[in-house]
Amino acid sequence: MQKRNECKRWQRCSLPLKGLMVTVSILLSGWPAMLKERPSAIANPANFASLKLAPGSRSQTVKGYAKGAMALHRIVGERDRQNNLCLGYGSPSPDHMLVLKQRVNKLKLQVNSQRDTTLLIKGPGNRLYCVDDSAQGKDAGWVVDRLPAGKYAIWVGSFERGQQFRYTVTMEQL
Repeated sequence: MQKRNECKRWQRCSLPLKGLMVTVSILLSGWPAMLKERPSAIANPANFASLKLAPGSRSQTVKGYAKGAMALHRIVGERDRQNNLCLGYGSPSPDHMLVLKQRVNKLKLQVNSQRDTTLLIKGPGNRLYCVDDSAQGKDAGWVVDRLPAGKYAIWVGSFERGQQFRYTVTMEQL
């Protein structure tokens, strides 16, 4: 008699357990396909403060923290439109967003960290810009002419995997 009650208890308990097992197997069956897909870079929120070019302002500086965990080319692609390699390691989500309300004739982004950094910028129409060193040394810098209005996702990467450090990014309208 006791065995029969245990069986009834087990059957009651096994229904939620079976449902959980079915759910897990469904999720795992789609796992290989999810690994092949690239995450949507611009859909992810920024890790740190955004850059906005306010009327009358010529520059802005924001702070961040580089976490060289993931190869950034796996997120944005191997090369940009100018065939530059997309180098560096960082976070899967963009570190900053740049919002331009109107076209900018000349814009400069400069990383300051005293480390070897990279910049990856993904803009409207999936325009990709990959930048390594600048005139100021191993910190990445980007100067661009005639930048269209829109939202730009910005990753600050470490050149070597596993590095973590604080940095600033300064945006200047030239």
